Amino acid sequence: MIKRLFFTLFSMGIIGCWYGPAINTNYDFGKVGKINIHEVQDHSNLFGSGKMVQTSLSHNFLKYGFSVIESELGNVVVSVGSGDQSLELSCIITEFTDSEVIVVPYRHEDRGYTKTIVDQASEADAGNKKAETSSSTTTTTHGGAISQGSRVEYTRTRVGIMLKMRDTNSGNLVWSNSYWYSGLELHRTAETCVKNGIHQLRKLLQ
Repeated sequence: MIKRLFFTLFSMGIIGCWYGPAINTNYDFGKVGKINIHEVQDHSNLFGSGKMVQTSLSHNFLKYGFSVIESELGNVVVSVGSGDQSLELSCIITEFTDSEVIVVPYRHEDRGYTKTIVDQASEADAGNKKAETSSSTTTTTHGGAISQGSRVEYTRTRVGIMLKMRDTNSGNLVWSNSYWYSGLELHRTAETCVKNGIHQLRKLLQ
């Protein structure tokens, strides 16, 4: 039982998905010099989720070798290369659900039953050849039982985001993709989800 539970939780910790990005094939990403990251708004499920995701965006860009500038006003600029074009990166949190352990009480009532068995037998009188019938009845009663207790149900953490980039000068959308990840702990789940997104962007910009 313990091994089965561990395997289930471990499997839940590595579930994630990203889809094929939508890319403007006519756009020259080699001319991009910087990326301005917009402020990420909180998801309705959790106050502070936007700040968590935005911090993770900056962290992962820096981790992948990009230069990141954060102003006191909260503006984030990522230096990509020596090009003269700039992009605007926006992130929408589509799902932000924390894990939860729920204790569910249960009560099972067995109302019992009554079982009656009737046995009949016939005996013939040797002189009159007349049959006599006798019967016996056996009744069994089960009083039933009540069992009650509780069970634990586990809901996993799930984070989903959508990333979009548009050209600052023209306003044209040049790239977008969505990602989701399920895990056991909220911070690590959000971090992994964002990391997957930035990993795809790195391939595009380098």
